[in-house]
This record gives sequence, C-alpha cells and structure tokens, in this order.
Amino acid sequence: LPQGSWPTQQKTTVCSSTCSLPTMASSSNSSTDLLVTLDTAERGADAEIVATIDALLKSDEPDAAAKAILIAFKRRNHDKSQAADGGPGEKRFLLTVISEMLGRGEVDKVERVLPLVPLYGSWRDLLVLAESLAGTSAEEQTEATKTVVKSIAALFAHQMQTDDDQMALDESFLPSAACKYAPHGRRHGGATAAPPTKRAAGGGGGVAKRPRSALGAEANKKKVSEAHTVAKLLGKAVASELNLDPCTQSAEYRKLRSRLNRRLTERGHLVEPLLCMKDAASIKFKQAPKGSLAKYKAAIMADEVAARRWAKAQNSSLAAVADLNDLGAAVVDWNDEKLEDDESLKFFAKRIEKAVETAKDAKAEIRKAAVDVLGQLQGTDDDVPQLTDSAVLPLVGAGGNKSLETRLLAAFLVLKAQGLTAFAIHDEVISVAADATFDTFVELVEASGAATREASPATLQRGATALLAHYRADALASTAAADEEKGDDEGKVQAKADSLPTGNPDILFLCSDFAPYATPAEGAELADAIQALQTDAGLRSLLVHRLRSVRTAAASDCEYRARSLRPLPAKSEVVVDLCICMDCTGSMGAWIDAAKTHLVAIIEELGRDIEVADIRVAFVAYRDFDDQDRKVIEPFASAKDVGRVVRCIRDQHASGGGDEPEDVISGVEGMRSLEWRGDVRMCLFVADACAHGYLPGKGAYQGHDDHPTGLCPDQKVCLPDLMHQFAHEDGVDLIMCQISNRTSKMEEMFKGVYAAADDKDPAAAELGPRGYGVLPMSSGASAFKEAILSCLSSSLLELIGNDTLTSGVQTFDGSTLSSLVSTMNSSLRESTHAVAERLRNAKEEAVAAAAAAAEEEEIAAIEAKIAAKEIAKLKEVEMADADADAEVEVEVEAEGAAAAQPEDD
Repeated sequence: LPQGSWPTQQKTTVCSSTCSLPTMASSSNSSTDLLVTLDTAERGADAEIVATIDALLKSDEPDAAAKAILIAFKRRNHDKSQAADGGPGEKRFLLTVISEMLGRGEVDKVERVLPLVPLYGSWRDLLVLAESLAGTSAEEQTEATKTVVKSIAALFAHQMQTDDDQMALDESFLPSAACKYAPHGRRHGGATAAPPTKRAAGGGGGVAKRPRSALGAEANKKKVSEAHTVAKLLGKAVASELNLDPCTQSAEYRKLRSRLNRRLTERGHLVEPLLCMKDAASIKFKQAPKGSLAKYKAAIMADEVAARRWAKAQNSSLAAVADLNDLGAAVVDWNDEKLEDDESLKFFAKRIEKAVETAKDAKAEIRKAAVDVLGQLQGTDDDVPQLTDSAVLPLVGAGGNKSLETRLLAAFLVLKAQGLTAFAIHDEVISVAADATFDTFVELVEASGAATREASPATLQRGATALLAHYRADALASTAAADEEKGDDEGKVQAKADSLPTGNPDILFLCSDFAPYATPAEGAELADAIQALQTDAGLRSLLVHRLRSVRTAAASDCEYRARSLRPLPAKSEVVVDLCICMDCTGSMGAWIDAAKTHLVAIIEELGRDIEVADIRVAFVAYRDFDDQDRKVIEPFASAKDVGRVVRCIRDQHASGGGDEPEDVISGVEGMRSLEWRGDVRMCLFVADACAHGYLPGKGAYQGHDDHPTGLCPDQKVCLPDLMHQFAHEDGVDLIMCQISNRTSKMEEMFKGVYAAADDKDPAAAELGPRGYGVLPMSSGASAFKEAILSCLSSSLLELIGNDTLTSGVQTFDGSTLSSLVSTMNSSLRESTHAVAERLRNAKEEAVAAAAAAAEEEEIAAIEAKIAAKEIAKLKEVEMADADADAEVEVEVEAEGAAAAQPEDD
C-alpha cells in the first residue's frame, strides 16, 4: 500500500487463506521453519510469538518483518488458521506482531499497514493498539509510539469525516464501524478496564463493591481513571485531526459520533443499543456481528418479533446464522433448543449446516494448494513424496466422564463434511443416512448401547478394523456406480486435474482424554494394534483428538510444567498432593470467598479430568508479623474428605496486614511442615502482596516495609533458602497466582530458585524452569475456578496423560470447530508441506549449482586474465632484452670502428 494512501471499504487481496510462505525458494531452511512456527503458534502463546519474531528478524529471511505482518493479517482475517485452537478473530496475535515490529524500529512498515487493520480485523483493534501505546509511562514513550498514535487518530478522523460527508449526500449510506470504536473520555477498548460493577443482592438499587484487587478498591478506581484519561487524550487527538474549532471541539466531536452511530443503530447494525432501547426487532440479522448475536441470543429470543425475524433471516441465508465454534457450548444450545415448542425458532440445524460449509471450505483451500504443488511435480524424480487425499473416519471413544454428546457432535460434523455414511463408537460400526439430523444421530448411538462399554487397545483395534472394512466396501460400490456412468473425455480430464489420488484413510479417534493404556504391557498392545491396522486393514494413521475445553486466556499464559519426583506408576495409582497457600490479610476477602466456594468443585472436576488414584488437599494461611492467626495449617485430606479443608478456609477472615509486605516466610514454613507423600506435589500460592524485603520499585513508588531485611524478629532463615529446601528437598512445584504486579520482585526470586536445577534443560530459557509457573489472575476472583482448574488440568495431563509416542499415532487437542477441522486436514497439509519442502530444496540445490557454475566460470575467466597478463609481461621482458642486446651490439660495433681508425698526428 503506498504510504499516505487511504484504503477503500472493499478488502484487497493482501493475503490468502493458505500460507504459501514455506515454499519460497528464497528462504533458508531455518527462516522457513520460523515462518511456519509463527503461522502455527498456539493462540495466546505470546512468549513463543515474540521469541519467533526475534529469531526471524535476526535470520537471513528477506523482508522478514513484512512476512511476519502478512501472517498476522492472515490469522486475523481467516478461519482456516494453521494453529491449534486457532480460528477467526485472532486480534491478539495481530496486535502482538505489530507491537513487536514497532518496538524493533519497523515504524515505516507499521504505519503502512495501519489502514489495513480495520479492513482485515476491526476498528477496535486500532483502538486497543492506540491505548496500549498511549497508556505507557512517559519514560517509555518514544517518537515512534507518538507517531503511530497520531497516525491512528488520523485514520479514525479521516474515516468518520468521509462517512459523514457520504451520509449527507446519500440517505441510504451506511457508515463504517469507526464511529462505534472512536475513542473519547468514556469509551475505551477494554484492555485497561476494571471489572464491571454488580448490583447488590437484596434490593435497594445499590451497587456492590468491585472485588478487591492487589491494592484494594482504590486501585480499581485508579485503574478506571487511567483508562478514561488515556481514552480522553486519544479522543482529543482524533478531534484535532478533524480540524474542528478549538472552542467547540469536544461538542462537535461528540455530535459527529452521535450522527454516525445513530445511522448504524437505525439500520440495525448495532445490536447493543437496539437491545437497550428494547427494539430488538430492528436488528439487521444478516449484517449484524455474529459474535454479538450469539452473546445476546437470550435477549433477542425473549422478543417474539425479533426471534421470528431472526428465524426468517437464517432460513434465507447462512450469513444470519450464528457461528458454531465451541462444540461444548453448541451442545448446551442444542439441549436448550429441544425445549422450544416452536419449530420455526430452532436454529441448531442451520448452525450445523454453516459449520459443515466452513469445514468444506477449509478442506478446499488446502486441496487447492495441494493441486498447485502437484502441478510442479511434473518432470521431477520418482522419490518425491506422493500427495494423497485421505478420508478421515470418525471413531468415538466410549466411556469416560466427559460429555459424550460433544464427541458425537464432532463425529457428526466430520461425517457431514466428507459425505460419509458410517462411523464407529467403541467397537461397533453404525450406519447413518445421508439426510440424518443430529437428533437422529444421537438416537442411533443410544439405541446401540455401545457408549457404556469399557475401552482398551483391543476394542479400539476391533472398531477401527470394522470401520475401515465398511469404508472400503462403500468405496468399491461408489467406484462401480461411477464406472457405469459415461461422461465425455473432457469432463474426465477436468475432474482428474482438480482432484488428488486417494490414499489409505485415517481413523479420527474422538475422546476426552487419550490414555488408552495404564501399564507398559497395554502400551505394547496399542503399538501392536496400530501396526496390525496399518499392515492388514490399510490404515494410514490414527489421529487422536481430545475434546478438552479451550484453556482460558489466563491459563494459556501460564508456562508451568509439572515435575514428578520419581518414575510415575500406572495412572490409576498416581497420587497428587495439592496445597493452597493463601495470603489472608485485609485485601484478600474476595479470593478467600472464591476458594471456599469453588474448592470442592475444583477437586471433583480435576479428579474427573485426570482420573488418578487420589488428590490430597491441604491449606495454609498466613498474615503478617504480630497479626492474630499469623499462621493457620490444615493438614492433607483425601479428595473424599476435602470438606474438612473447606471448613478451615471458611473460618478464615480477611484481616491484618499493616504495611504492604506480608510474612510469606511463615506460609512457607507451614507448607514445609506438611506431610508430603504424593507422586506429584503442587502448591497454589495465592497472594496480592510480596514478602518482606521484596517490595518492587524505587523511592516513593516502593512503599513501606516494616522489615526491609526480609526477616521478622523471630525468624532466622531467609526466604530464598526456605524456598530452595521446599523446591528441591521437598520436591514441591509452585504455581504463583499473580493478582498484582507488586509481587514481581518476589516472583523473580521464586523463578531463580527453581531454575537452579534446570540449567541443563534446553527448553528452560524459553518455557521457564520446570516446577514453577506464574498464572495471571487479571480476570479477578470471579474467574478463580476456571483459571485454576484449566491450569492444573492441562499441566497434570501433560505429565501423566500417557501421550503415546507410538508410530502412526498423532495427538491433537481442542473443543472448537477450527481445531477439529485442523485435525481433519492434518494429513493432507503435512503431505503437501513435505512435497513443497522437497521441491523447495530441489530449487535451492539448482540455484546453488547454478551459482557454483557461475563462480567456476568467473574463476576461470580471472585465471585466463592473469595468464594473459603474465604472457604479455614475458613478451615485454623478451622485447626489452632484445632491445638491450641490440644496443650492446651497436655499441661494440661503434667501439670497433673507432679502434680501427689511425690516430691523428
């Protein structure tokens, strides 16, 4: 995009939905791997993204910054993301890449892509980016950040002014969403917003206090005030770009926003204002954001007129249908919809239809890329890997404690996306009519009774064998039917050109937790079963997709990797020790309430997730020196007796804590006194204040510490020494629940203690030391259960989940449609990448050979020049010698002539 130009409302073809970057001949192997890593980075893995960008910019990749930005736009705009748990709307990825490029001096590229951000994402992306830059401290502000903020303000101003001019000329004109997200004193992007207020129970119309944060209620007020201040400054910047009269600038800016937003509301494009005005019937369902429709579904359905208009819109176009992405949430909607008497208000079938079309489109994009690569195979060697399009046959894992309906929905989508008519559950194959609904699908499973059986490698082998045999019988019948139909040769040629050879099918094993064996003997049995399926039944690969819930943003930011003290026994015999160590001073009331409310549910659900022998729970509370109940210890209790620990937590009240730091040493001493016996030992450390001696900041920003040496009067062992004993002698992992940034200095000390034994781990530099992790709790105490459970579940499953390394088995995770589609297409994508890699290497070898030949020719030419010069020099020497000899002869002759003449008398 030329610098200084403005984009139109129509998107340009800046990026494609399939990434062709790995096939570039100009890239080296290492830089290509970095581009692929960036394209497949897990959603929310900011540390990995930043590290990849840093390595990419240091590599020899031409235009590395531009290609990284291209990938960011691709992932922001498309729902065919290569990343696990990816999908549409990856705005965080885009903003992370742009921020990193800006921090590395790529200001020109950032300014050039800013106009594209709202076209491939949202105007809110620009708002959040501007807030993140303008909200930094004065010391961190640079000319580059100020320039970009000014450019963003100019974009908002230009778009709103253009919209206003067009609206004045055309009454039917619909403005962009720039006015909706334009910054002003009471409008910000949410990145710095405080938790929303809640109405107090018991009436009175009052407003309940917000949950206390790290520094209490005043910190929340300060946070909101800072957000409003930044938004107000950005609003002034936009108003200045509009060249409004300084005396009435604020009022005119407000009127401009109001005019544009009113038009959007009148045309039904803003869902929230229409709902606030109780005018849901005016919503334009085909144009309204699908996320807003899903979010406010209950309010829309409560309005009879709006519900019927939405039903009519969905029946006429899939564009009005809310997306089906989270499969677990979709099953809940399906169950709720079964209670609806009015058939015209049931939308689940349409959502299934839209999801199937999404899956087909994703497969078509990858197939198109594969066909393009296949065209480049002409004339290549026979050892180039062959591209094949394999069917993916769903096999639903029976049993388990997770929702069977979610697995069935995944299997149903896989069938519909490929036009298959059979699947397996456990070891039984079930045929499904082509026009069957999901309700019929579930009824067939319930009638079979297969869902209640126990699974093993043997039953998995039987189910896969039967499913493969059924598929091959159907394939033969389809081939015979196709042979009977005669078509013209041109049609056959075209069909052949647009398709790929069919290879051995994959079995897609859908389960909640892939742990098919508990002993080495069962592991060997699984390996034998896979080998037999590949040899005898024609299996290509077993794709295992675990339908686990997508981790929360807070949990995905936690880079905790669990440890075990010794080789783990069979999974059913593993014992996990979990201690909750909590600061119970005055500012921790909301967190104490969250622990006492959710602890039983956390332990029960964690037990269902990881299915171990026992989860033992203990609790340690600490306060400050001279506080009443300075230290409270509740010993370990089994999962069945966790109520005893909950009663201890209920007895705790938020009290004490004179200065800012607390007596953390007492808490660690209390944990060391516990009887740790588990195979895996973990501590959840919940605190909003640091230990004595670890106040961050300097000067007036450091705060007051009554014991700055780190030791209270009755203590002799410093905190780092205690933590070293706790981590390496007791073998306990530590997960720091980060409520406040005031614990940052203490967190660095904790990290250093655990890193001391991880100096030989190559992943420690990137992922952090084993046994320690920081879990951000920015969502407040209300998200305590979700964040804690997702972190513990994912980390323990990675340690004891029996992820197999058996040949022919690939394991995937995710409960979203995009992750399921990614798993379905993994075989074709991998084979396409392998062929593209071989082609790229061949091109690189040809380029290298040509360069070597050119270099040899150049060397030969240089040598010829040198030889010619030497010959010329020899000739010059010979001529000079000849001239010298001639001169000598002349001189001799002259001397002889002179001697022959008589002397004059």
